[in-house]
Amino acid sequence: MQQATWNHAQYLSVLSWTMFSAAITSAQLFLVFFPFGNLDEYVLGWPLGLSLTANAILVIASTLGRRDQYVRISLTDNGIQYADESESYRRNELLRASEIKKIRVRRNPFFKSLMIDMKENNQRFFLSNASITENFLAEANALIKQGAGNVPQVDLQKA
Repeated sequence: MQQATWNHAQYLSVLSWTMFSAAITSAQLFLVFFPFGNLDEYVLGWPLGLSLTANAILVIASTLGRRDQYVRISLTDNGIQYADESESYRRNELLRASEIKKIRVRRNPFFKSLMIDMKENNQRFFLSNASITENFLAEANALIKQGAGNVPQVDLQKA
């Protein structure tokens, strides 16, 4: 059974870069508030702004990367099983292949996200920081195409 799960290793990588950036930003802020010789003039201006901006981006990325920690998406014969086992949001749904509009993988500089768009109600199922194999995507797309072929066609001329 093919699965897409939360990518722990990628999260730790982003988190380590976030902690490294926070250490550099903290050191720069320390030099601003407690001047040590003439080093504070090298810290003020664009180096501090760049450091604060990079740190903010990495904090946001690490927060988003941890969001779907308990989500698991599995392929079954009937469709796709979406399970979120977090304490505050327990959800276990079978997404039928005939009801799925498309599956997309969205990449950003930090991690990949899996999105499942449904045909009705503009509903979307999401797994950020996903560990996805090419085999999973190929089987999921084949399952959707097979499900689309099983939808009964309506003949408008007879109606």
